[in-house]
Amino acid sequence: MSPYLGLRNIILIGFLFGFHGLFNRSLLLGGVNEIYIVTARITLVTLLLSFYCFTEFKSEIKLEFFLKGSWTGFLAIFIPGWTFIYALKNISAGLQSIFISTIPMFTIFWVYFFYKEEKITRTKIVSVLVGLLGLAALFTSGATGLSNDGNLILGGTLALIGVQGLAIANITNKKDSQYIPAKTYLLTQWLFGSILSIILFFILGGKFQILSLMEVYQLLGLVFIDIFNYSLFFYTIKRLSATFTSLVDYVVPLFGISLGYIFLDEVVNNIFYFTLIMIFASLYIAVKGESKGLA
Repeated sequence: MSPYLGLRNIILIGFLFGFHGLFNRSLLLGGVNEIYIVTARITLVTLLLSFYCFTEFKSEIKLEFFLKGSWTGFLAIFIPGWTFIYALKNISAGLQSIFISTIPMFTIFWVYFFYKEEKITRTKIVSVLVGLLGLAALFTSGATGLSNDGNLILGGTLALIGVQGLAIANITNKKDSQYIPAKTYLLTQWLFGSILSIILFFILGGKFQILSLMEVYQLLGLVFIDIFNYSLFFYTIKRLSATFTSLVDYVVPLFGISLGYIFLDEVVNNIFYFTLIMIFASLYIAVKGESKGLA
């Protein structure tokens, strides 16, 4: 896969992920409990994937595959699923999407200090630094993206905890997907994330809720986005580097901010525009650098 085909996938994933934050925040504003939202979403995705993946899963699963898939499921599904939903109680969907853009920085950090398989070029470092410049300016502004509401410290900290899980999962996905059968690996991740979520649901005293028709549509929208995005991301990361594929998180803020502003009346501060310019500049630098590396 060429970097430009990878970029096409990245933009599509970023677009749909913008709706993911929008639907989650809309459900919260509608009074749906955050514990119920995240548990129902992860469980429904797991059930649907089971119909598609179970035959291969049953024939291919072994202890090594289960342990590796479970670890990545904990990192990529359980941790961000729970931290992001609570972050959205304190910051806007648009602002959370900007925190997601820090994933490439932390991916490079974990690769450099613990894995070292991928070459961290100067171009990759420069691309991340350019994006982080915009993010730093935004973060120091103190904006929550909400009108006279929110808590940037709490919401931002929760979002960054979720980011760590996704950053490490970028690397484990890249490593493990090279030899673990795709459907087996995929279902193991979601199955383990679902089991942990159900356990936490009852520990926290979660209760089942009756949803309105619109809320049902929003929940099903989250499920569709999870299945489509996760499958496309998994396909892309098998063919391109983890640090390049993580650049999807630079695209997410563009759509997250725009959709939050249009549909939820979230606040868009002028600093957002500077941040977005830096994000696209960093994406361009990274794509050009990857193209030269494959030439």
